[in-house]
Amino acid sequence: MTRLKGAPEALAGAYDQALLDLDGVVYLLSQPIPEAAATLAALPGLDCDPVFVTNNASRSPQTVAEALRGMDIPAEDTQVLTSAQVVAEILRERLGEGARILVTGSEALRVAVESQGLVATTDPKAAQGIGYGMIPSLTWRDLADLTIAARNGALWVATNLDATLPTPDGPLPGTGALAGAISTALGRGPDIVAGKPEPGIYRSALARKPGARAVMVGDRPDSDIEGANRAGIDSLLVFTGVVSPREALALPPEQRPTYLGWSLAALTESHPEPDWNDAVDRIECGGWTAALDGKEIRLSGQGAELDAWRALCELSWAAADMTGYEPTSAPIPVGEAAEKLLSA
Repeated sequence: MTRLKGAPEALAGAYDQALLDLDGVVYLLSQPIPEAAATLAALPGLDCDPVFVTNNASRSPQTVAEALRGMDIPAEDTQVLTSAQVVAEILRERLGEGARILVTGSEALRVAVESQGLVATTDPKAAQGIGYGMIPSLTWRDLADLTIAARNGALWVATNLDATLPTPDGPLPGTGALAGAISTALGRGPDIVAGKPEPGIYRSALARKPGARAVMVGDRPDSDIEGANRAGIDSLLVFTGVVSPREALALPPEQRPTYLGWSLAALTESHPEPDWNDAVDRIECGGWTAALDGKEIRLSGQGAELDAWRALCELSWAAADMTGYEPTSAPIPVGEAAEKLLSA
């Protein structure tokens, strides 16, 4: 019944490989998450290898690793996996070396394609495949050429379908938004999507250490966590990015994580496991008790704040699955303990 798992010692010690999202997990926009450097430095001592997994196809692995090192975050070029690399791998697997590929996107995407023995072309009518990513300088002509190539039968592989991308000015149109314009003209979407939450990028990451026990660390339930669930691996949802603990209460089954953490530092921390204690309407975790009272969730007890959210999430998810409890928005727990928690 329990969805959230426990870890009596440092979480990373239970895994051989940690797949790490970047923006919202390791850094936020251009600023490193405070705990990131120390956490990444601790992973070798826990025998857990990091792989930085990103849907961003505009930068090469070398550029990403260099940027991380500039933030004092230990990273090797070979520890970075971008959706551009996965696009190139898919095109080579499906079309074979020497296939002509229309590259619509960054120089990093073109380099990734050519590194797989594929041939970049600018002729949409000669293309056998399409590697599609987004850069700000994309033009109508670029999108039109992609549409022509796809209509002529070229295999359209997209880096991701993220609707927005984070910027200092707030979310702006992303790869998926522009793919929507192509889909409107073409009458369909991409043949294959390489990035999260689709399986391609997870397969590529796991192939770097065959047989490893892996955990995905992300801040986006609809991308990082859903993709991990599809790939059949555990996941850690952190609250340094786009989701708050209160919002996590209403996550649908496909977006629920295996662990919760305030930040990436949760990899080096223990995790108490929520305990049903033979009850079907009450969860205990780290000194807190969450109980279902009719259509309300009541919280009592005291302890670490995150343990309260663990209990609340576990009960909210179970109630939604088993009793028809349907939170249209994140349910707000009640009780004196809950008032103190939510006002903190």
